[in-house]
Amino acid sequence: MKQTIGNVGVLNLLNATEQSVQAYERIGNVGFVLFRSGQSHLLAALNIGNIGKTVEVPEDYSYYNGTLEIDRNYLESIDQPMKMVVNGMLIFGHDVEAEHLNNKSLDFIVNGEIFAPAKLAGQVSRQFSRGESKIEVYEGAPPRIENGSITLSNAFLEAAEEPVHLIVNGKLAIPKDIDTELFKARIKKIAVNGLLSVHQEQEALIYGKMDSAPNGVIEVIPAGYRILKKSLRVNSRSIKSFREEKLMTRKPLVFEADVTREAVDQAISRIDSRSFIVCHESIEDVIYEKLERLETEVLSYASHFILIDGEEQWSDSQFRALEEPISLIVNGTLVLDGDVTGETIMDKLKTLDVFGEVEVDSADIKGALQGKIRVNTGRLGLKDDNRQNDKTLGSSNIGELIL
Repeated sequence: MKQTIGNVGVLNLLNATEQSVQAYERIGNVGFVLFRSGQSHLLAALNIGNIGKTVEVPEDYSYYNGTLEIDRNYLESIDQPMKMVVNGMLIFGHDVEAEHLNNKSLDFIVNGEIFAPAKLAGQVSRQFSRGESKIEVYEGAPPRIENGSITLSNAFLEAAEEPVHLIVNGKLAIPKDIDTELFKARIKKIAVNGLLSVHQEQEALIYGKMDSAPNGVIEVIPAGYRILKKSLRVNSRSIKSFREEKLMTRKPLVFEADVTREAVDQAISRIDSRSFIVCHESIEDVIYEKLERLETEVLSYASHFILIDGEEQWSDSQFRALEEPISLIVNGTLVLDGDVTGETIMDKLKTLDVFGEVEVDSADIKGALQGKIRVNTGRLGLKDDNRQNDKTLGSSNIGELIL
């Protein structure tokens, strides 16, 4: 059955056929499309959202996506002409001389950035002028490329023998305790393709090392905030460790029923949450007063709640074993057995909040659960429907899709 794909960074049609294209129902936004002469009808046959750019790759050219580093050894290993379309970065090392490029038949079409030492800047500009590229001249060491999630540390800076031109493809986080003077001395430039997370106090320091804004998202952590990196449960004992804290989190924040209004007032001054907060109804109004973001969901409970973060399967007897109705919060996956009845749902479930997925056997149970829903940003559905969706949908974002 046909698939639906989310956003795609690079759509590679170089080896696509009419059969491979027909396997896809829809593709979301595409940043970059590669195709060969005579394949435009395949692109037209695809149901695609927005397309950032299309590049026709000549028939006798190969294709490279990412960072291609060329040094003297690389050039000496080439024994025949090389024709290539490079989508990403092309970096020439210091040991490459002009005669090396003259003696090799290199025909590159570059869409991205070309980094070259000053001695090669002129020749590189002339020799690799095809495509949409920007030439960056560097002194000292060539740029250092890091992929994935990187937290810059003082140890990283201390290990640098000379100023570093750092390029991050992914996420770069600057910790609050970074040594300012060491950073100034060891970082020459920074470029981020993805997410840059920086504390407000460090903004001027970081931007001073950037030629342009990050190609992606900037997350500025307000001054004085404490970052919670994982889900936190707060009770009457643990809350005593806070002293008028400003908290920032992307994970659930849970207050147990023994936390009092007075304790919250003394311990927490502000909460900046991009997730949800669970608390007893007696302190709900106090929590709202602390919120930095009005859109943050505050889920209150009267007596008991259960938070499901992983994957669980519940039977009717498991519901019946509860002493009183509960507030159920599903942040993971909950599968209900076929023996769960509508009467049990009505008796034992006070509220239902769905951030993850709930699977049931029948439309009757689905209807009973819908009557208990307070927040639903996830999925509540029949098991057969969910399995069918899993077979036909591929909704995740993809860096490169090759058809």
